[in-house]
Amino acid sequence: MRGKASLAACALAFRVLSLEAQASARDISNGEGNVGTPIEAPRTSPATDVSPEKEPETDDEIPDDDAFGPRSNLRTRAEQVSFDARERTLELSGNVRIDSPPFHLRSPRIKLTRTRLGIELVGKGSLAFCPCLGTPLKVDFDEAVVAPPGDFILKNPTLRVYNVPILPLPYFWLRSDDKAGALPPEIAYRGQDGLFVGAGAHVPWRQRGEKRALDVRFGAYLFRGIAAEVRFRTPSSVAKLRYDRLPAGAGVTPGNVSRDDGLFVDARGAVTNGELGLAWDADVVRGARGVASTTDLDAASQRWDRASAEAALRSGPLVVATSMRAVARRGGALTNVDAVGPVATVRSSGAAFDFFTYDTTLEGGSLRLVTPNGTPNASPNGASSESSDAMSFARAEAGGHVTTSLSVFEVSLALRFAANVAARGRRRSGDRAESVRALFKVPLGRRFGSAESGAREDARDPWLHVVEPFAEAAAVHATGDGMFGLSPARGAFGINGSALIAHAGLVSTLGRWGARDALELSVSGGGVGGGTFEASRMRPVARARAAGSTAWLGVSADAARAFVSSLDDGTGEAFAVVARLRLGPRDGLHLSSHVASRGDLDPVLARALVDAPLEPAAGFLTDAGTTGGAGIVVPWSRWVTTSAGADFDITRRELVGARAGLELSDRCGCLTLRVLGAHRLGRDGVDVGLALDFASDR
Repeated sequence: MRGKASLAACALAFRVLSLEAQASARDISNGEGNVGTPIEAPRTSPATDVSPEKEPETDDEIPDDDAFGPRSNLRTRAEQVSFDARERTLELSGNVRIDSPPFHLRSPRIKLTRTRLGIELVGKGSLAFCPCLGTPLKVDFDEAVVAPPGDFILKNPTLRVYNVPILPLPYFWLRSDDKAGALPPEIAYRGQDGLFVGAGAHVPWRQRGEKRALDVRFGAYLFRGIAAEVRFRTPSSVAKLRYDRLPAGAGVTPGNVSRDDGLFVDARGAVTNGELGLAWDADVVRGARGVASTTDLDAASQRWDRASAEAALRSGPLVVATSMRAVARRGGALTNVDAVGPVATVRSSGAAFDFFTYDTTLEGGSLRLVTPNGTPNASPNGASSESSDAMSFARAEAGGHVTTSLSVFEVSLALRFAANVAARGRRRSGDRAESVRALFKVPLGRRFGSAESGAREDARDPWLHVVEPFAEAAAVHATGDGMFGLSPARGAFGINGSALIAHAGLVSTLGRWGARDALELSVSGGGVGGGTFEASRMRPVARARAAGSTAWLGVSADAARAFVSSLDDGTGEAFAVVARLRLGPRDGLHLSSHVASRGDLDPVLARALVDAPLEPAAGFLTDAGTTGGAGIVVPWSRWVTTSAGADFDITRRELVGARAGLELSDRCGCLTLRVLGAHRLGRDGVDVGLALDFASDR
């Protein structure tokens, strides 16, 4: 498990060393003439390999129970150990190590004394977060107090990064995740917004044995605005709410909510009690300020905010649910909701006869429509108002897949259907899409590897070469009017048209399935109809697909080209391409790239040719043109890694986003320091962040 700290938390974001230290109740002698029960010779054992360099085999390992009580979680080592019975102090000297993962204390000489606050450590030392030598982050101190069960107080601490002093303090108090306390301060440079400084509090508790935590943060942009954030975590849910405000800009009408107020809500979770379940999900970014302040391009580009709370009853494969759903255009004023109302849903999915799988969803409801100024009787897209201020809608989606064998043939049939229907007053609206695909193929396989090789690797996981002649026919249709510009369910399709495809070809696959190393190449030819072409004529089409997955290569490419004539409506290049590529190992030096391009093809036909999902997401292939991106990761050593990447709208010659990062790690992988910089379309300036990643299980 790994925990993260935000920018500038490198100075203060540390997990507490949980020391349940208790002094021994026995009086023992230090061998210097004090009266008491004679002490047993310290146990000596070879050091455990907790770092790349071994400890001297002559070190004395202090019994945890003897030194700190039966519940201590410490592991203590030193070259020399002495105990003063009258002062009840334990003195360690010579390569002193006190380990309680993920915290590790090192000192040349230190004295441990039990006080009313806990265990007092007197002597200069260093607190690190990894057993490795040369850890990039540590804290030097003069004295420390360990107060069980979860407090660690340092006197004169100094933060060091690669032994360079960064931040000296008179005192610092570390607390565990199980104790209430202050959160690390947050310092960030947020591009167009300027410098941000914040602080917060952490409040944990346990309920029925389960851990819960509430984090509250408050901060300010330097002389400009404020921001507040609340995070709530349980084993089955997570919620984040952030309010961001800068001074109102020009053009804000008095009386309206400031366009520079932003609200971000990301909450999801579920609880179950037998067959009854309750789930909720909210993905909301309100206000122009909310969209502008987020550095996430996907969040900024989405059209709709949605929130729902659902209660469901399950009986076998059938689920019956009722929910309350709210929908609004992303970036609208904080108090505006385009539609809200109850929705009923019936879902079922499963398998039958060992060759048939299915899923179905039926839902419907009535949504109350609200105008931007909060009054009913107006269309969400700004059209003239209707006599009714409510819209009823229904949605159906179903899919099935059949796979079976007929003699030497493998046959599969896939069907998919989705539809939305809406009514408002006397107006009706609807969207629907359906697809059907039938595939016939003859697999011919050859195994490489000798049966006499016994337990050799190539016998357990041999190379297989499979050649499959195939023939496929598919039809896709989509139509709709956008449902009054509102999307009460998962979405208006945004595309209209039909596509017919019939092609035949060959698939060649070479792979070792156990190792997941495989290369696949498919080429085919046939005809397509529909789209911008005359429905009565089929046009020649060529398709190619490549896929590969090895330690050094990852590729997925799907391309299609239709051959058109001057008699067709489309006069440009009729093609569609979707591709991803990785060269090099994932954990080493590697290049990556991706591209999506559509020429003068109808979007329905383009999506059918590259096997895109039935419903388009984020405008995928709905517009002609080319978008793409590339990135590189360079691990200069086991300690230093750099990365960079960018995404472009090649057609419009516009930079969509750029990013760069630097990672500093210790040799054990216990701690990683990341410096990140990014820029995205629609947000001025460069955002710079810093994060610490701890491996808490070391």
